[in-house]
Amino acid sequence: MKPYPAPSFFRQMTVAFVFTFTAITPASFAASDDFEAYRLQQQQGAQKIKAEFQEYKENQDREFSGFLKSQWREFETFQGKVRIKEPKPRQLPVVLPAAQPAPAQPVPAPEPIVPKPVPDIKAKPSPIAPAPVIAPVAVAPVITPPPPPPQPKPVPVAADKIELSFYGNTVSFLFDPQWKKYRLPNGDKPEAMSAFWTMMSGSKYEPALESVNAARRELKLDDWGYVALWRDAVQALQPERKPEQNLLLWYFLVKSGYDVRLGYAGQDVHLFVAVKQQVFSTKFTRVGPQTYYAVLAADRGDSIGSFYTYEASYPVKLKPLDIASASTSFTRPVTAQRVLAFEYKGETIRLNVPYDRRLVQYMGSFPQSEFAIYYATDGSQLVRQSLLAELKKYTAMMSEEEAVNFLLAFVQKAFAYKTDDDQFGYEKYFFVEESFFFPYSDCEDRSVLFAWLAHELVGVKMIGLLYPGHMTTAVALRQVKPGFSTVDHQGARFVIADPTYIGASVGMAMPFYAKLKPNRVVDIQ
Repeated sequence: MKPYPAPSFFRQMTVAFVFTFTAITPASFAASDDFEAYRLQQQQGAQKIKAEFQEYKENQDREFSGFLKSQWREFETFQGKVRIKEPKPRQLPVVLPAAQPAPAQPVPAPEPIVPKPVPDIKAKPSPIAPAPVIAPVAVAPVITPPPPPPQPKPVPVAADKIELSFYGNTVSFLFDPQWKKYRLPNGDKPEAMSAFWTMMSGSKYEPALESVNAARRELKLDDWGYVALWRDAVQALQPERKPEQNLLLWYFLVKSGYDVRLGYAGQDVHLFVAVKQQVFSTKFTRVGPQTYYAVLAADRGDSIGSFYTYEASYPVKLKPLDIASASTSFTRPVTAQRVLAFEYKGETIRLNVPYDRRLVQYMGSFPQSEFAIYYATDGSQLVRQSLLAELKKYTAMMSEEEAVNFLLAFVQKAFAYKTDDDQFGYEKYFFVEESFFFPYSDCEDRSVLFAWLAHELVGVKMIGLLYPGHMTTAVALRQVKPGFSTVDHQGARFVIADPTYIGASVGMAMPFYAKLKPNRVVDIQ
């Protein structure tokens, strides 16, 4: 065992320590002073940059407000474009078993019960009675789902704070009281629009932008969801006052970086939005090289004729709305149920499919766009956890070809057919969730649903095929049998799988389209 050090050793160590500490203290203070000076300099620099940026924004707003006083002229609106121009078949072809003669008289499909419409999805009554199909088809009864709970009215939770329900999610934001008091004056509109922009730019608008942007990040909203959230916010600020709502929405979307153009006709205030993708069945206008769509109008712009808008552009480059994808997981679901039944190899299969009414409501507001968007959009968790699980009980033990045939039979026979024109009075494409709400579907709706099911349950690569007046799909089977109708695309062979050709198995094309080349092939991701 070593002896303890002598006391003199401790005294030496203490002296050394004190000496060392004393020696480094002045340098430490000097370094601290240097760091404090550096920090102060950086802080002052940041404040200077912030002040310069604020001055830059104020100059932009003054410049734009000046433009708004004078640079207005009349613009025409144009009728919305239609993707499928040719008439769709009113009477579906049906594949009959070889052993059965064709029935002497057509047998009409039973009429399902029409569910109550979701708010903002206005289905027009059919002016023409539905045409009968050629042979009896098993059609599932439709259970009328309960209406979604009424949206609670936005309530002020503090003097300058509003809380609203956005598809079941609570969102709150700060507001400037003058926004609620503003009224668009009569008289000269350019002068009024300029004064409105000046008023808003001098108000406390940044906290509202920050709150809504934070809600967007939390809910993972797509671009259209972000626009819808702002629309609910301005409705809470100016209930029942459409011109003032549109003015506020215009301001906040432009401040969010989106290319939104405001116009007026008489006392009406209209908004037109630049969209990155093609938009159909919606009126539009052109200002310079840019196309703007009336996607924010309840009637898709049908009631808007010519109107006045400013020719100038906002000083900062604005971006078009991007609707390449639709979010399906941000709603707090309101569950409804659809009972579906179909016949497969002599067995009647019945399924109870819960779906999300709130998501249906959101999808109903989505601008009608390219087919790829509908193919790329997922169903809700309700549909995934129920329908996919039930169908997988059958497909799990099937070969690839048989599983595809099973899913074809489901989509062909469990849903009643009617064209969009007969059901709505205009062309409308369904997302997956909407097929379970509306009582009828047509060819592109069935193709979207079938493609989603086949991808999720079988894992096959698929493409969409657009023919004159008809939309269908094709699958890349590992084994392509002789006699199958096929389409070659990008070096791969795809087999026709038509969810609208009643009774058809994979490889069978509708007789009218069997020898035609598709007008367009849609890659399904």
